Amino acid sequence: MTNDIKSNIASTLRDLGIGWVRSFEENDPQYVAIGNLCSEIKDEEVALKLTIMNALISYQLSGKGEDHWDYFANYFIKNKPKNLCNDFINYIISSKYLVRYRDSRIKRINNVCPKIINLKLTNYLNNNDLSTLWTTLAKILNASGDEKTIVFAVKMAYYLGRACGHDVNAPMDIPIPVDYRVTVITICSGLLPIVGISVNAKGIAKEIMVRRRKEIQGIWNEIGRLSGIPPLNLDSVIWVLGGLLINSSFSINNAIRKSVDLGIDMNDKVIRLLHLLGGRCIVE
Repeated sequence: MTNDIKSNIASTLRDLGIGWVRSFEENDPQYVAIGNLCSEIKDEEVALKLTIMNALISYQLSGKGEDHWDYFANYFIKNKPKNLCNDFINYIISSKYLVRYRDSRIKRINNVCPKIINLKLTNYLNNNDLSTLWTTLAKILNASGDEKTIVFAVKMAYYLGRACGHDVNAPMDIPIPVDYRVTVITICSGLLPIVGISVNAKGIAKEIMVRRRKEIQGIWNEIGRLSGIPPLNLDSVIWVLGGLLINSSFSINNAIRKSVDLGIDMNDKVIRLLHLLGGRCIVE
């Protein structure tokens, strides 16, 4: 059954194609926020470092991710950084979305910022080499690299690269960032076997996303291979459509209306994908 669901999702994504996915990404509010940052900051190197650092502290937010990234972009558009590390810490202190674990976030930036401040990170965009950026960030953080914030930082660097006009692609070898939304959708779609007929996906997602991260990444890696769409690109679709489903309490009609409001062209294939992603959690 799980393989059938996997095949159906992969087939639908393959029919939509990577061109559609890249166009879809431009409707992601996070992409829009990063595009505004790139337009206003002018210095791509500074914008990229700000974006990567923000991604590295984007966990357990006190609000929606879309609002968090919008606040981030607007903050640095209004407060052009002069001292990157100190100014970023001031941003953390000011943001209502970073209230929880604020000291931990500041500690992470105190560790990371001095290590990246003198690196020329835009070289990875110029050379279309996000795989090396990925391994560089993992080394800086002394981590394995599949952690949510690290792969998410690469995704947001990819967004910034595209928004700033670079011809950059997401590599197939970088796994999906496993967060709450991705976990809920992986459960609701039926891709992740969970014991029990009635599953409270929202209730168990926070535990599952930590305990079964590698398994979830493996599932979407396989869908990426079958569909020809890299996991970081898949994340854009799952995160946006999954968020619309979750915020609509899995009402397909409401999710479709909200998708149209975002500017997404809701053709039959996209509606089919919504049904597949919502799976057993859909209420109508």
